[in-house]
Amino acid sequence: MTSDTMDADKILVSPILIVEDEPANILLLKRTLTGKGYTNLTSVDDPREAVAAFEAAEPRLVLLDINMPHMDGFDVLEALKEKFGPEIAPVLFLTAQTDRSTRVRALEAGARDFITKPFDRAELLARIHNMLELQLALDYIAAEKEILEERVHERTQEIYQTRLNIVRHLGRASEYRDNETGLHIIRMSQISRLLALK
Repeated sequence: MTSDTMDADKILVSPILIVEDEPANILLLKRTLTGKGYTNLTSVDDPREAVAAFEAAEPRLVLLDINMPHMDGFDVLEALKEKFGPEIAPVLFLTAQTDRSTRVRALEAGARDFITKPFDRAELLARIHNMLELQLALDYIAAEKEILEERVHERTQEIYQTRLNIVRHLGRASEYRDNETGLHIIRMSQISRLLALK
């Protein structure tokens, strides 16, 4: 299996959360996504359930309607950021509004992208694929960063141990040159240890 195939498989199993108050739109989104091979879809039609659904699904992408009763998409996004921090999964706003101010507000609120309803299926799928591919790359970079930090920590410990061994060997070498000085160094290190323990 090639790297591209594995990446495509990871994209298709990435959890996606749909927050949309219209059941017909949820059905259309699910059919569109499952038709393309996406398998890990969660949806809520009440925006007040979005935070709990996000916590349960741990999505890598949120498809979020703007105009909903009780809470609009901006309120939901703010609630998600408040609960889970500013670095939540990317949000793709779905909206019937085409005015510039709504688009700008969506982007300023933290949405990564938006698409207007009625949406073009090919465009929607391309945007979703691109956002998940980017998220997968960011996850890979974060994992690599953790590995590199662990390696740096290990190397730092190795250097510390090497320096400590050099000091010990130098101490032993001085013992061979002068028995009195060598024993004095050992006695001082033992006394220092006892003082530190007390």
